[in-house]
Amino acid sequence: MKQERVLYKKPIKELPKDLLPREKAIKYGFSSLSDEELLAISLGSGTKGVNVIGLAQKILNGKSFKDIKNLSLEDLKKIKGIGLAKALQILSIIEIAKRMEESEEKVKITSVYDAYQFVKYLSKESQEHMVALYLNSSNELLGKEVIAKGSLNVVRVLPRDILHYALKYNCNGIIIAHNHPNGSSKPSQEDIEFTKKLYQISLEMGFEILDHIIVGNSDFFSFAQEGLL
Repeated sequence: MKQERVLYKKPIKELPKDLLPREKAIKYGFSSLSDEELLAISLGSGTKGVNVIGLAQKILNGKSFKDIKNLSLEDLKKIKGIGLAKALQILSIIEIAKRMEESEEKVKITSVYDAYQFVKYLSKESQEHMVALYLNSSNELLGKEVIAKGSLNVVRVLPRDILHYALKYNCNGIIIAHNHPNGSSKPSQEDIEFTKKLYQISLEMGFEILDHIIVGNSDFFSFAQEGLL
């Protein structure tokens, strides 16, 4: 910890290159940066006695961006080394992030038809694909993940492959879908057994399998619609 404090007091040009946020972003991409490093790049410079990385650390104080979205001007001015100009700069960044979040149109899936519209593109795939949709308690789409693709049989997909992302999104419900390249939407015995197994394991973990849709060339089969869930 002592070494960390020393590093954050050093001028930014004296730090090792592998600690510099801009260099890391160029070399590895922005997704490789921590919240502190992203904030440091946005701030541009530090203040007297604290470089920009140290300043970002002081602002976040171990929290994530979501935790600081309600910071006020007075909150920021209480942080040693942050004057009016820096405080306004930070609040501007927070407001931009808020507006971007608000402008994102949330997709709601409230019916079997809604779900099918979202996955019917699978009918054009020449190989078997399985995807999963993760929803919150308001049936808003939190994320979509490709679980498997290529020459596969549903029996080879493990429930953990699907539930891994359920934990990531902290979702409430899950819809899975896969296509049959032969064009038929009729479920195989393996499809039925896999769905039952996944349903039970998901319930034990606190998630609900809302539907399993099999996409054919021109139609689909819904486990929920057919009373199989």
